[in-house]
Amino acid sequence: MPVPYLLTALLYTFVALFAAADASLVSMNVFSAFPALRWVRVHFITLGILSQVLFGLLPLLVASLSKKPRPAMRWDIWLTLNVGLVALIAGFSGMNHPMIFTGGTLIFIAAIFLLLQLWNARGGEAPESLKFYATGVFYLLVGIIIGTGLFLNWSDALYIKTPLEAHIHANSWGFMSLMFAGLLVDFVPMITGRALGGKNAVAYIYWGMTLGAFGLVLGPWLGGSLPPTIAGLILHISATVLLVVVMIRAFKESGKLNSAGAWHLVASYIWILLPVTIAPLILLGLIDGKPIETTAPQALIYGWVLQFGIALIPYIARRFFLKEENPKLGGCWGSLSATTLGSIFVWLSIFIIPARGALYGIGFALFAIALIHPIKELAEITRTGLQKHELA
Repeated sequence: MPVPYLLTALLYTFVALFAAADASLVSMNVFSAFPALRWVRVHFITLGILSQVLFGLLPLLVASLSKKPRPAMRWDIWLTLNVGLVALIAGFSGMNHPMIFTGGTLIFIAAIFLLLQLWNARGGEAPESLKFYATGVFYLLVGIIIGTGLFLNWSDALYIKTPLEAHIHANSWGFMSLMFAGLLVDFVPMITGRALGGKNAVAYIYWGMTLGAFGLVLGPWLGGSLPPTIAGLILHISATVLLVVVMIRAFKESGKLNSAGAWHLVASYIWILLPVTIAPLILLGLIDGKPIETTAPQALIYGWVLQFGIALIPYIARRFFLKEENPKLGGCWGSLSATTLGSIFVWLSIFIIPARGALYGIGFALFAIALIHPIKELAEITRTGLQKHELA
């Protein structure tokens, strides 16, 4: 992974730690300077940490697996992405519409550039994961359009009835789900020496997630239409369950399931399956969906996305930056326990209303603690790698 992307990923991880600590202190009425930055916290992890890893890694990974020359560092993409991210976060913080538009546009342009890089890698010996990555970027583009339009009144023009839900679904069930599945298709064989699954299983995972995400975006786009939403849920849940089953099997058969990193990857999927399985109860009106829709994305991002990253980002950095042949997965038993307990407390805060503030605050305090170990890992990897570059 190129040094600029690694350094910005480390920076955004620091910011994510402080944002989690801020959420904890605000929820427990200890601190009140930044009480309304929940979407800033979410985007520092998704568009911050996650984008740095994916934009820096995927061109190198796909080229390596396709046996093609290593692509040059694209400073234009890195600069466009990060200027856009800073502008978007600044726009969110002050509800500055021109800044939000600028940030969203720049990130959209950077994503188009990445998609073109991936498109040029097609054919020949292109890896099976390429279709996951390309489709994931497509859903990111859709999510950017909907998300930017939330603040600029585009929803009516685009006939989007429930834009916030459509935005979350495009980014979570489309972009992140497909990207993570593609990474597992590529990295599980490197970690375990075994393929993630047979061609039929991988094909079903791809099409189940792709079509499932389409239904989950189309449903709220049409104002909560049940047929596409239910069909999307069934497809996405079945594909995700299959992904988890074949991942556990590969780790177990290789003897790698006894590591904290492997359990980080497995446990992370609890927090994407939980809201998806609760969704039918919301659709049938059996439980109130508003508190879940407001709070669950926080637990989803910190429990699923962050936990997945805690395991895989240090592995990626060790393999592609330090050039280690058999690197270990990131994370430790402490970070695993903290992220799992943090997600439990955040979910409990949805249903135990009298203690909501305290439970939410404890949950984010645990997320902040969980981030300490990966920051130490990434800092050490960066220090070691830069020393090697100096000596080279």
